[in-house]
Amino acid sequence: MRRYGTGLDALHPLGTRPPGVRPSFVLSIALVALSFATNRAHAQTGGIEVFAGETLFRRGWRISETYLYRREGTLYRGSNSVSDPQDRLFQEHRVVTGVDYGLLADLTVSGLLPVVHQELRIKNGSGRDYVDSFGLGDLALLLKYRYYKIDWEHSTFATAVVTGLEFPTGRTDEKEDGVRLPPRLQPGFGAWNPFAALATRLSLNRVRLDLNTFYKVNTEGSQNFEPGDFLSLSLNGKYRFWHTKYPGPTAGVLFGVQWRHQGRDKGDGRSLSDSGSDLILLSPGIGVHPIPNMDLSLSVDVPVYQNYNGEQLGWDVRTILALGFRF
Repeated sequence: MRRYGTGLDALHPLGTRPPGVRPSFVLSIALVALSFATNRAHAQTGGIEVFAGETLFRRGWRISETYLYRREGTLYRGSNSVSDPQDRLFQEHRVVTGVDYGLLADLTVSGLLPVVHQELRIKNGSGRDYVDSFGLGDLALLLKYRYYKIDWEHSTFATAVVTGLEFPTGRTDEKEDGVRLPPRLQPGFGAWNPFAALATRLSLNRVRLDLNTFYKVNTEGSQNFEPGDFLSLSLNGKYRFWHTKYPGPTAGVLFGVQWRHQGRDKGDGRSLSDSGSDLILLSPGIGVHPIPNMDLSLSVDVPVYQNYNGEQLGWDVRTILALGFRF
């Protein structure tokens, strides 16, 4: 049976160390790999207004590119940051291509396909070890149905339900020095994961509010690894401080708050101690429409509360830059 401990066997799919692999380097990877399981981004992360209460116009398209950067460099035990003698640092660069199509006025289908680059550094002896992975992530397909909408002067209220599925399209065989990296360091999970969301939007002249509830069931993927199920609640607001006559440009400030919960992970069907978390993020940003059919936004996710089971690397910051065109 494969073990998910901190020894060398935890890194290799057959439970043995291949010849020629540096023990200190592999051990460093194994120790770090157990410290950020719950912080992995999800395949449905990215896109523009995918989980908003409004749908895309009928028979219309939107193509978007979203760049997400996340840094984790603070070790937590519970809700307290602790000193890390190994000076661990994890960074993820994620570029997500999004495609939305309005089947009907109230029905939009979307696809999100990420490309993922992860970097991991750790102090080891007199220097620092380094490992990275790169490849296609898991594809997410979504269907959004707006089941209620009411309009009045300069205002609207809409509610939609979103359902979707993550497909195991991502790479799960990345290696370092001939050793297969742990599932938490792979670009993909190798699992079929369903998810659903309920989204509501209220627009009042220049002010817009979005409320969203999202839940994802994670199933067992590659290397007999199963991330904990994920739940989030978010409230986001936008105020258009610059609004010119159509088709002139508009711009607005963004602000949001999100609570994220992830259950404990499992390896070989057994619950893993250093996994599971609760986070609260604040998200200031700016959104610009230089032309009516172009969306441009920049936001930052800043954690204000983090609570982890066991010891895990926590979030430092995440930035999100998105560009989209509707036609």
